[in-house]
Amino acid sequence: MVYWLHIARSIDRVTLHRDRCPEVPSNNIRTDFWEGGWFDYETKERALAAIEQCGASDQRNCVQCRP
Repeated sequence: MVYWLHIARSIDRVTLHRDRCPEVPSNNIRTDFWEGGWFDYETKERALAAIEQCGASDQRNCVQCRP
């Protein structure tokens, strides 16, 4: 299973999603890590490590897919 992180630098938030979540865009839109965007990770452990490293103060799990 792939996990997605949505990093929103402008509002200082990161959200963890599962691969089949309806909020994940169908086309692979990515932007720079420092600007934010959508990033995929192969394991939940890597996704959680990326959440810690991104430095966002608001860290959430998606309420729709509940990863």
